[in-house]
Amino acid sequence: MTKSLGKKLAVLLSAAVLAGSFTGCGLLQNTEIVFTTGLSGNQLFKIGKSVCTLPEAMIYVMDYQRQYEGVYGVEMWEHDFGGVTFEEYVKDTIVDQLASMKAITLLAGDYDVALSSDEENQVSQAAQEYFDALSTDQIEYMDLELKDVEGLYRDHALSGKVYEEITKDVNTEVSDDEARIITVQQIRLDSSETAQTVKEQLDSGRDFAAVASAYSLDSQITYTFGRGEHDSAYEEAAFVLENDQVSDIIETEDGYYILKCVNNFDQEATEANKITMVEKRRDELFESVYDQLVAETPSQFNSRLWGKVHFADWTGEMPPDFLGIYEQYLGT
Repeated sequence: MTKSLGKKLAVLLSAAVLAGSFTGCGLLQNTEIVFTTGLSGNQLFKIGKSVCTLPEAMIYVMDYQRQYEGVYGVEMWEHDFGGVTFEEYVKDTIVDQLASMKAITLLAGDYDVALSSDEENQVSQAAQEYFDALSTDQIEYMDLELKDVEGLYRDHALSGKVYEEITKDVNTEVSDDEARIITVQQIRLDSSETAQTVKEQLDSGRDFAAVASAYSLDSQITYTFGRGEHDSAYEEAAFVLENDQVSDIIETEDGYYILKCVNNFDQEATEANKITMVEKRRDELFESVYDQLVAETPSQFNSRLWGKVHFADWTGEMPPDFLGIYEQYLGT
């Protein structure tokens, strides 16, 4: 899996987190919250036939703790954010990310995806490096075995390959006009009368920026954007302007606008936008497949087991960067 694909998968999993909490808001729509029934020993949750154990989750717990405490300090975990502590938020995030990844691996058989022998070797090497860097106290605290680390690295790699397979046939052709990025100066006004006064001043030759500074409701004057980011009337007017051309008055739901085109084709930004648009197509296709999987797959979650985990319980040295080691072996 390429490094960029690894980052893409991380973004998708984060988006799944924002869509709703596994434990409360329905990331997995058929989740049964259980204490022990249906799950055994250290099993934290099960999605279809895919199981996540508490030791696997503890790898993420320690990784998040290392990242956040290094920046904000240990006191942040009990900080209240509107009735939810930061610890609760991060724990929900961890379970959501793990649940998303475990769910994605269920699609591997449907798409005939498996790790190559080289990738399996890289998984083993990465797991060994991570595990060897742990102290005895860290291993005991996480109740961790080498096979837990290998399993989690394998799921990371497999889920990335599933994403790649699902999206491999997405149309990558994007025209210059579809992806075109332009830069305009704008004046936003609150009435048609004021807009007419401003337009008359501009037609008489007054400097656009000076008039904007005097009349516009917004302090920002210059904007760079592509299609689909503004009101349709605004965009229709903006994308037909030639360089240095001033538009007529544009009426939208949030006011009246007058635009001046600064650059009607930013080539470098347009090329970058083509990549973004293709990635969006991939994401939309993947998410449609993933959403169907989520809706159809039953799952169980052991809330009591997860409730016993608290960041403040560990005060020793932090383990190495779990995902950093992954990138070294499987991210290039």
